Amino acid sequence: MSQKFLYLTLLILLLISFFLAQKWLNKTTKIDSSSSEKCGMENCHGLNITCGPKIPEICTMVYEPGDNCRQYASCQIINKKCQLVKSQKFEECKSCTEECKKNFENDPLRFSECESKCSE
Repeated sequence: MSQKFLYLTLLILLLISFFLAQKWLNKTTKIDSSSSEKCGMENCHGLNITCGPKIPEICTMVYEPGDNCRQYASCQIINKKCQLVKSQKFEECKSCTEECKKNFENDPLRFSECESKCSE
């Protein structure tokens, strides 16, 4: 019985962690307190980020190239429109990731090593 309890506790902690991580990654911003429109990342992975109200509640845990760079971008309301805001660090990380992809297209291990350095 104690082993079942341990597994259940771990599962609950994993689900809570996943939910909190999703909330942090989505970086949801409301237009104003009287509006229910949302602005956030509509896709979960990669470098081609789209912004809008269709923010996924859950994303897969599968890593895709460029996911590390997403921390340097956000969706924000600018002039009443939901827009992607890319920092200089995002642009540098994106460029680095694309260069790694080009240089190590047929070598996933070396690509992964290269790409991990892009977000440092």
